Amino acid sequence: MADPLIANVTSGLIGSIANIPGVSTLVKISQAVGIVILIYFIFLIIRAITQINTSRRFKKLVKSVEEINKKLDVLIDKKKK
Repeated sequence: MADPLIANVTSGLIGSIANIPGVSTLVKISQAVGIVILIYFIFLIIRAITQINTSRRFKKLVKSVEEINKKLDVLIDKKKK
């Protein structure tokens, strides 16, 4: 017996809230804000992935520069002797 009563109260409450003039505008604004937040999170995920790839490339570049530096040090030492 309580279930139909709760259903009637909630449907009446929802109907009365929907008839308030500014609520539909607030709902639309909150939907827009939600979409913007979702797009921002997608952007953050994509940016994180690209930064991971960039850091991997940078590490490889640092390793190759260190190897070249070691080879140049060996050549400079040979040239000095």
